[in-house]
Amino acid sequence: MLTAAMKHSIMKHRIALASVLVLTAWTATAPAGGPDIRACDFTAKRGCVSGDARVTLVDGEVKRVEVDVYWCALPGRPGYTCLIDSSRGDSDATWSNEGGATLIDNTSPLKWNPNAPDRVKVTVGPEVSIELAEAQSLGRCGAGAALPLAIIIPANTAACRVRLRAP
Repeated sequence: MLTAAMKHSIMKHRIALASVLVLTAWTATAPAGGPDIRACDFTAKRGCVSGDARVTLVDGEVKRVEVDVYWCALPGRPGYTCLIDSSRGDSDATWSNEGGATLIDNTSPLKWNPNAPDRVKVTVGPEVSIELAEAQSLGRCGAGAALPLAIIIPANTAACRVRLRAP
């Protein structure tokens, strides 16, 4: 026979269990938080180049890629910049997913060489890799500048790792 104290204790445990189940179900169906922005700055040891990169993720999917590269010039002269700023849904790019990576193909008629690829590849994991080996620099960069081969945004630091093209 259960005493009143035992019944009360069982009821408290049932209420606690029900509360945990409701909270778990609510958390599983709650909307995700805002965008996850991965960003870093860089200054390359070789050459006179610096810049920054940003990748915006929503629910783990790449939504925007921004790369700003600055090449300095001779003293007293302006430097050169290279820019990439593409968002999913832009009319001048086609976004696709392939093998766990996001491919962003430039479809603008202003490409320097329309017969060659003009593509940025973004791979997201603990680090974010922005591969620019197939991106055409001409049209995006001033004379004397070029996009790096790749920019890696590390998970736990504000400094990018950058691979530059051979001079």
